[in-house]
Amino acid sequence: MRKKIYWLITSLVFCLGIVVGVFGYMVWQANFQSGINAPKSNATKVSQIDSTPYILPGGQDNSQAQSQGDNPDQSGNPDLYQNAQQQDPAEEQIKLTKEEQEKLLADYKQAIGILFEAWKEKDISAFRDKLGSAYMGNILENHVNKAEKYLSQGVGIYVSDVIFDHLAIESADKYSATVDAIYRYTSQDYDLDEQYPFGEKVNHFVHVKANLIKIDSRWKITSETAI
Repeated sequence: MRKKIYWLITSLVFCLGIVVGVFGYMVWQANFQSGINAPKSNATKVSQIDSTPYILPGGQDNSQAQSQGDNPDQSGNPDLYQNAQQQDPAEEQIKLTKEEQEKLLADYKQAIGILFEAWKEKDISAFRDKLGSAYMGNILENHVNKAEKYLSQGVGIYVSDVIFDHLAIESADKYSATVDAIYRYTSQDYDLDEQYPFGEKVNHFVHVKANLIKIDSRWKITSETAI
């Protein structure tokens, strides 16, 4: 009789252990794991384009230009690309040597890359420090304000497949310049603690006019306006 009772109790304890273990695993999966992987806010769809008005040559205000930054369907728009290609500025508007022009365009591309990389920083101070090497003024503050909400929640942005369809200088002298840029990229939310991308991939199409100034030997972006 004792042996039967012993085996009965052992079996019950074993079954109870399995039930508790399964229940605990389900709770852990539902609460702990989802707390890591699910963003409190979707940073992926944050527009990377500043809305600072851009004054076109001749004084025309282009602040009403419409952004295409979050519309993936525009990425294959041949008419827009063709129009951009046809907007070659007059030679007298570009007062830089060939080498200086190449440096300007290279610095602009690098600035975009720095912006994307900054979204992997864990705190807003590191974000500001990194972005400050490529941006300055109101546009820097606007990007910092956008990022602060998400970085504080542990969510950044992972960017891949960056493609420049068009990049040209519209006007430039030794200290200031305006460029016209068309590029595409893909973004995902980024877990800053675990350091991996997750969630939906979002395709972005960007067409902007950007103003830059030269500080020491580096060109920095001071404003952008979506076209």
